[in-house]
Amino acid sequence: MERNINLEMADDFIKENSDENNEFIIDNDEKAEWALKKIAEERKEAQRYIDVCRSMILEYEEKIRKEEERLNKKTSYLESKLQEYFLSVKHKSTKTQKVYKLPSGTLKLRYRQPEFKRDEEKLLSWLKENKMLDFIKVKETPNWAELKKNVKISGNRAVAEDGQIVEGVEVIERPPVFEIDT
Repeated sequence: MERNINLEMADDFIKENSDENNEFIIDNDEKAEWALKKIAEERKEAQRYIDVCRSMILEYEEKIRKEEERLNKKTSYLESKLQEYFLSVKHKSTKTQKVYKLPSGTLKLRYRQPEFKRDEEKLLSWLKENKMLDFIKVKETPNWAELKKNVKISGNRAVAEDGQIVEGVEVIERPPVFEIDT
Protein backbone atom coordinates (compact mmCIF):
# COMPACT_ATOMS: atom_id res chain seq x y z
CA MET A 1 0.00 0.00 0.00
CA GLU A 2 2.79 2.45 0.96
CA ARG A 3 4.59 1.64 -2.31
CA ASN A 4 1.46 2.52 -4.32
CA ILE A 5 1.12 5.86 -2.48
CA ASN A 6 4.78 6.65 -3.25
CA LEU A 7 4.29 5.81 -6.93
CA GLU A 8 1.18 7.99 -7.08
CA MET A 9 3.08 10.87 -5.43
CA ALA A 10 5.91 10.43 -7.93
CA ASP A 11 3.46 10.47 -10.84
CA ASP A 12 1.81 13.62 -9.44
CA PHE A 13 5.18 15.34 -8.98
CA ILE A 14 6.24 14.51 -12.54
CA LYS A 15 2.89 15.72 -13.94
CA GLU A 16 3.08 18.98 -11.99
CA ASN A 17 6.64 19.62 -13.15
CA SER A 18 6.25 18.70 -16.80
CA ASP A 19 6.23 21.14 -19.68
CA GLU A 20 3.53 21.46 -22.34
CA ASN A 21 4.93 18.38 -24.17
CA ASN A 22 4.46 16.29 -21.00
CA GLU A 23 8.21 15.96 -20.64
CA PHE A 24 9.61 16.05 -17.11
CA ILE A 25 12.43 18.58 -16.92
CA ILE A 26 14.87 19.03 -14.08
CA ASP A 27 15.68 22.73 -14.14
CA ASN A 28 16.29 23.58 -10.48
CA ASP A 29 17.86 22.18 -7.33
CA GLU A 30 14.52 21.13 -5.81
CA LYS A 31 13.65 18.94 -8.77
CA ALA A 32 17.16 17.52 -8.85
CA GLU A 33 16.94 16.80 -5.11
CA TRP A 34 13.58 15.09 -5.62
CA ALA A 35 15.04 12.96 -8.44
CA LEU A 36 18.02 11.94 -6.27
CA LYS A 37 15.69 10.95 -3.41
CA LYS A 38 13.50 9.01 -5.85
CA ILE A 39 16.53 7.13 -7.22
CA ALA A 40 17.72 6.35 -3.67
CA GLU A 41 14.24 5.09 -2.75
CA GLU A 42 14.08 2.86 -5.84
CA ARG A 43 17.56 1.49 -5.16
CA LYS A 44 16.63 0.78 -1.53
CA GLU A 45 13.46 -1.05 -2.61
CA ALA A 46 15.35 -3.05 -5.23
CA GLN A 47 18.02 -3.98 -2.65
CA ARG A 48 15.32 -5.12 -0.21
CA TYR A 49 13.81 -7.31 -2.92
CA ILE A 50 17.23 -8.73 -3.86
CA ASP A 51 18.03 -9.43 -0.19
CA VAL A 52 14.76 -11.34 0.20
CA CYS A 53 15.53 -13.38 -2.92
CA ARG A 54 19.06 -14.16 -1.67
CA SER A 55 17.61 -15.20 1.67
CA MET A 56 15.24 -17.57 -0.11
CA ILE A 57 18.16 -18.97 -2.14
CA LEU A 58 20.06 -19.68 1.09
CA GLU A 59 16.95 -21.31 2.55
CA TYR A 60 16.55 -23.55 -0.50
CA GLU A 61 20.26 -24.41 -0.56
CA GLU A 62 19.92 -25.53 3.07
CA LYS A 63 16.87 -27.63 2.16
CA ILE A 64 18.84 -29.23 -0.68
CA ARG A 65 21.77 -29.97 1.63
CA LYS A 66 19.45 -31.58 4.21
CA GLU A 67 17.71 -33.67 1.55
CA GLU A 68 21.04 -34.87 0.15
CA GLU A 69 22.13 -35.75 3.69
CA ARG A 70 18.85 -37.62 4.30
CA LEU A 71 19.25 -39.50 1.01
CA ASN A 72 22.82 -40.47 1.88
CA LYS A 73 21.73 -41.77 5.31
CA LYS A 74 18.86 -43.79 3.83
CA THR A 75 20.86 -45.37 0.98
CA SER A 76 24.43 -45.81 2.27
CA TYR A 77 23.59 -48.99 4.22
CA LEU A 78 21.99 -50.65 1.18
CA GLU A 79 24.86 -49.50 -1.07
CA SER A 80 27.39 -51.13 1.27
CA LYS A 81 25.36 -54.38 1.23
CA LEU A 82 25.22 -54.28 -2.59
CA GLN A 83 28.99 -53.81 -2.67
CA GLU A 84 29.44 -56.89 -0.42
CA TYR A 85 27.14 -58.86 -2.72
CA PHE A 86 28.99 -57.63 -5.81
CA LEU A 87 32.27 -58.97 -4.40
CA SER A 88 30.68 -62.37 -3.81
CA VAL A 89 29.37 -62.95 -7.38
CA LYS A 90 31.09 -63.64 -10.68
CA HIS A 91 31.22 -60.37 -12.61
CA LYS A 92 32.50 -59.28 -16.02
CA SER A 93 35.97 -57.71 -15.83
CA THR A 94 37.62 -55.29 -18.23
CA LYS A 95 40.79 -53.25 -17.98
CA THR A 96 38.94 -50.29 -16.43
CA GLN A 97 36.04 -51.83 -14.48
CA LYS A 98 34.15 -54.84 -13.18
CA VAL A 99 30.44 -55.07 -14.02
CA TYR A 100 27.47 -57.13 -12.77
CA LYS A 101 24.13 -56.51 -14.50
CA LEU A 102 20.74 -56.93 -12.88
CA PRO A 103 17.28 -56.14 -14.32
CA SER A 104 16.89 -52.94 -12.26
CA GLY A 105 20.43 -51.63 -12.55
CA THR A 106 24.13 -52.35 -12.89
CA LEU A 107 26.72 -52.74 -10.17
CA LYS A 108 30.14 -51.38 -11.19
CA LEU A 109 33.56 -51.21 -9.67
CA ARG A 110 35.49 -48.69 -11.76
CA TYR A 111 39.26 -48.36 -11.60
CA ARG A 112 40.22 -44.71 -11.49
CA GLN A 113 43.39 -43.09 -12.73
CA PRO A 114 45.75 -42.02 -9.94
CA GLU A 115 45.72 -38.41 -8.82
CA PHE A 116 48.97 -36.51 -9.30
CA LYS A 117 49.81 -33.86 -6.76
CA ARG A 118 52.48 -31.66 -8.34
CA ASP A 119 54.89 -29.05 -7.08
CA GLU A 120 55.25 -27.04 -10.29
CA GLU A 121 58.52 -25.36 -9.28
CA LYS A 122 60.26 -28.60 -8.28
CA LEU A 123 58.97 -30.38 -11.37
CA LEU A 124 60.15 -27.55 -13.63
CA SER A 125 63.57 -27.58 -11.97
CA TRP A 126 63.86 -31.37 -12.37
CA LEU A 127 62.91 -31.17 -16.07
CA LYS A 128 65.58 -28.51 -16.67
CA GLU A 129 68.26 -30.46 -14.76
CA ASN A 130 67.50 -33.57 -16.79
CA LYS A 131 67.40 -31.61 -20.07
CA MET A 132 63.80 -32.64 -20.75
CA LEU A 133 62.97 -29.30 -22.37
CA ASP A 134 60.31 -30.85 -24.64
CA PHE A 135 58.11 -31.19 -21.55
CA ILE A 136 58.32 -27.49 -20.67
CA LYS A 137 55.75 -25.07 -22.08
CA VAL A 138 56.84 -21.54 -22.84
CA LYS A 139 54.04 -19.04 -23.22
CA GLU A 140 54.85 -15.66 -24.68
CA THR A 141 52.39 -12.85 -23.98
CA PRO A 142 52.67 -9.12 -24.56
CA ASN A 143 53.42 -7.02 -21.49
CA TRP A 144 50.52 -4.67 -22.21
CA ALA A 145 50.82 -2.69 -18.98
CA GLU A 146 54.36 -1.57 -19.87
CA LEU A 147 53.69 -1.13 -23.59
CA LYS A 148 50.63 1.03 -22.89
CA LYS A 149 52.83 3.55 -21.04
CA ASN A 150 54.81 4.10 -24.27
CA VAL A 151 51.89 4.31 -26.69
CA LYS A 152 50.03 7.37 -27.93
CA ILE A 153 46.51 7.37 -29.38
CA SER A 154 45.88 8.58 -32.91
CA GLY A 155 42.28 8.11 -34.01
CA ASN A 156 41.53 4.42 -33.61
CA ARG A 157 45.22 3.43 -33.72
CA ALA A 158 47.87 2.95 -31.08
CA VAL A 159 51.15 4.58 -32.12
CA ALA A 160 54.60 3.81 -30.69
CA GLU A 161 56.97 6.62 -29.62
CA ASP A 162 58.77 6.40 -32.99
CA GLY A 163 55.48 7.01 -34.84
CA GLN A 164 55.00 3.42 -35.94
CA ILE A 165 51.45 2.02 -35.77
CA VAL A 166 51.24 -0.78 -33.22
CA GLU A 167 49.76 -3.82 -34.98
CA GLY A 168 47.19 -5.87 -33.11
CA VAL A 169 45.78 -2.96 -31.12
CA GLU A 170 42.60 -1.10 -32.01
CA VAL A 171 41.57 1.92 -29.95
CA ILE A 172 37.86 2.06 -29.24
CA GLU A 173 36.70 5.34 -27.74
CA ARG A 174 34.04 5.00 -25.07
CA PRO A 175 31.64 7.70 -23.95
CA PRO A 176 31.91 9.01 -20.40
CA VAL A 177 29.69 7.34 -17.83
CA PHE A 178 27.26 9.42 -15.79
CA GLU A 179 26.96 8.16 -12.21
CA ILE A 180 24.70 9.06 -9.32
CA ASP A 181 25.77 8.40 -5.75
CA THR A 182 22.97 8.29 -3.23
